[in-house]
Amino acid sequence: MLEKIIEAVKECGAILKNAEIHDVALKNNDRRNLVTEYDVKIQSVLKEKLKSIFPSASFLGEEGVQEYEKNGWCFVCDPIDGTTNFVKKMNFSCISVALLKDGKPVIGVIYNPYANELFCAEKGKGATLNGQRIYTTSENLKNSLVAFGTGVYDLLEIDSVFDYARKCFKAAVDVRRSGSAALDLCSIACARTGYFFEMRLSPWDFAAGVLIVQEAGGIIKSKNFQDIDDYFQAQSVFAFGNEKIFEDAKKIKKI
Repeated sequence: MLEKIIEAVKECGAILKNAEIHDVALKNNDRRNLVTEYDVKIQSVLKEKLKSIFPSASFLGEEGVQEYEKNGWCFVCDPIDGTTNFVKKMNFSCISVALLKDGKPVIGVIYNPYANELFCAEKGKGATLNGQRIYTTSENLKNSLVAFGTGVYDLLEIDSVFDYARKCFKAAVDVRRSGSAALDLCSIACARTGYFFEMRLSPWDFAAGVLIVQEAGGIIKSKNFQDIDDYFQAQSVFAFGNEKIFEDAKKIKKI
């Protein structure tokens, strides 16, 4: 199953890497919420291939009408995580696929074709980068980088987010803002960063990455350090490389 999913994701990664963008539209007339013909095309290809692998599984993707089943098996997919990066030719975007069983991720695959980095995880079997086992950092927050997302589709908390990022900057080595939550979670999993937070992510943004972090030894929480209780709803996502960073983060004034 995992190998077939990887094959489908890599094929879509080639489409992403070789894309020539012609059409960019705004979702809900929001200049920060972009969609291209490749978001739609890659999701269509992904859905076709994943359904051929597992016909009885439902499918939840970012684009189009959302029709899926919470019970049983369900693919949760982002055809391009980091669409704005893609449009601006930042070459830091990825394809994210999670397979959920009864609402919990059991397989996660995230592929950045520009860097040829393939992150994978299976529940209970660990996480890998290009086939090599990965683990989260052993450092504390003081010696780690903090990555964060600004939640640009919901600006109600933007001032508090940047205020919290400033506090994290003071507590850590530095802060980073990449534009791809899925890849930010992968950076936690392979010890590039120690702490990540974003106040509002959709299921396709975080479902695969959350499993990859957990299988690499990290900790996942929602706002106020509660467990994520619904992988089919938008959530705040906080990822910690280890217990030390989790405890250090608790000392920072909450958002």
